[in-house]
Amino acid sequence: MSFLNRQTESWLFWALGLLLIFLVSCNQANDDLNRSNEGADPGAALELPTSAPTSQPTPANTRVLPLDSLTPEPTPTITPIPDEVLGLVVQVIDGDTIAVVMEGDPPAMAYEVRYIGVDTPPNNRTNPWGVVAYETNRKMTGLKVVRLVRDETELDADGRLLRYVYVDNQLMSIILAEQGLAEATDVGQNSKFETEIAQAETQAREANLGLWSNVAPTPTATRAPTDAEVTDEPDQTTTPGLAETPATPGDGSATPEPDQTPDESTPAPEESVVPTPATPEATEEADETPTRTPTATPESTSE
Repeated sequence: MSFLNRQTESWLFWALGLLLIFLVSCNQANDDLNRSNEGADPGAALELPTSAPTSQPTPANTRVLPLDSLTPEPTPTITPIPDEVLGLVVQVIDGDTIAVVMEGDPPAMAYEVRYIGVDTPPNNRTNPWGVVAYETNRKMTGLKVVRLVRDETELDADGRLLRYVYVDNQLMSIILAEQGLAEATDVGQNSKFETEIAQAETQAREANLGLWSNVAPTPTATRAPTDAEVTDEPDQTTTPGLAETPATPGDGSATPEPDQTPDESTPAPEESVVPTPATPEATEEADETPTRTPTATPESTSE
């Protein structure tokens, strides 16, 4: 009986201890809740947490960038020009410069190419040999496929490509120097054909060709025929049968001399006109001026 009383007292003791601890914990939680709600509006509703995000106002200084500005622009790549390439000459600028469209490039992309090792006179009226050099260059390279070969230097001071230009395996720099139309220049590091170009210029100097002749070029379009050409080839400059037919007063097959031309106002005496065969001197004179129309004056006729 005493044992049961002692066990019941221990249980009661532990139950009272647990109840005391629970009451103390509840009082502390109530104090924390009261402390947090001291500054809150008593009538405000308690916001419950939601799964949707809370919208935030957009700041006034926010700047929206376009999408293109975030993508970097592509950097253009420059394809190097091959050391040896074919090209079409679309324009001849002067005796030592051409414009070329290289193989594989669009027609609108043309490069200005300068011949290495030579220098020709400017293409203008004050430099006749410069005009001849330009015409020679145009006839040999104009609208033709040429081969461009690089040496050490890519560009000159004016931004033009420096190249050896070949036409039918002939180097234009040497051709112009051989004809006396170009002067050898300082090539610097581009010395691949320096010796050959200098030798070509020396040959032109010794032969007094072109620039080294100290005379202006004669245009071939207006060159007069020489005496040998007139004597040897009369058919090319005279009317057929003119030299072989005797000159008679009433014959229209021959052109009379100025002193033999009849004039309607002052008829010539019969004894002053004697039919004579054409002499070589008269033939040569007629050949030189086959289209000249003679006009006789009264004084020459009376004589």
